[in-house]
Amino acid sequence: MAIAQMNWGRMKFAPNDARAREFMSSLATVYELAEQHPGFIWRIPDGVIASELSSKGFDNRMSATVSVWQGVEALRNYTFNTMHGAFLNRTSEWFEKVEGPQLVIWAVNADSRPSFLDAWDRLQHLKLNGPSEKGYGWPAQNHGQQ
Repeated sequence: MAIAQMNWGRMKFAPNDARAREFMSSLATVYELAEQHPGFIWRIPDGVIASELSSKGFDNRMSATVSVWQGVEALRNYTFNTMHGAFLNRTSEWFEKVEGPQLVIWAVNADSRPSFLDAWDRLQHLKLNGPSEKGYGWPAQNHGQQ
């Protein structure tokens, strides 16, 4: 059994704003690092997620990633112990503070390819109802972040 995850944030600035340049220019490298990381299986391509975000009514300041991993530990290792973690520590430079969870994780088959819309629904369920089989945040014993 694998896991899927979706994380999101609302950028303080439009993607083409000079204040977002460092973050935006790092995305290709950070995504490539994820795709080469042990335990990575798949992620929604940028164009597909942009289309799904637009169809849900989000503007271009919404940033989200949906991916599938072999397990929570592989995802956690990538998230906190690579260049991604260094950028994560600087989140407040580029992203607004939002209420509720910014991450949802759920069990899937390794060949699953979840959509952003499914992931967003799971995040909303987590926000309203707490952790369940439909989705949960970081297990408390692992890192304690949402």
